[in-house]
Amino acid sequence: MHHAMESASERRQKRSDDLATALRFLLSSQRDRAGLTHILLANSEGMLLAWDGDAAECEELAAYAPFIARGEGYVLDSRRLTGVSVHTFKVRNNEELLLLLRGDEHAERVAAVLLASIEGVARILAR
Repeated sequence: MHHAMESASERRQKRSDDLATALRFLLSSQRDRAGLTHILLANSEGMLLAWDGDAAECEELAAYAPFIARGEGYVLDSRRLTGVSVHTFKVRNNEELLLLLRGDEHAERVAAVLLASIEGVARILAR
């Protein structure tokens, strides 16, 4: 229980009015919670908006995210997509893409982090 209180306190201290910093803090904490290797936010054009994980890999995944989300064909080694999931949601009528690359954790933890991440990103972008 004490650990949960520390986490909530730490989250309250790691806040920012800067949009990019706020998104980075959110994604970093969610990545840690789920044990993910990467987590990123991209727009529907494949532009990387925020991420936590290897920057070059996140840029590459962001570029492919719209194609993955739409189920369109693309040329990419399928091994690079192992464990990748793309989830779309809208904030102020703009489609955003949240891409998760799973780590070693259980699906239940990833599902909880996904929901919290989408809610957090929507809250931050709606400011």
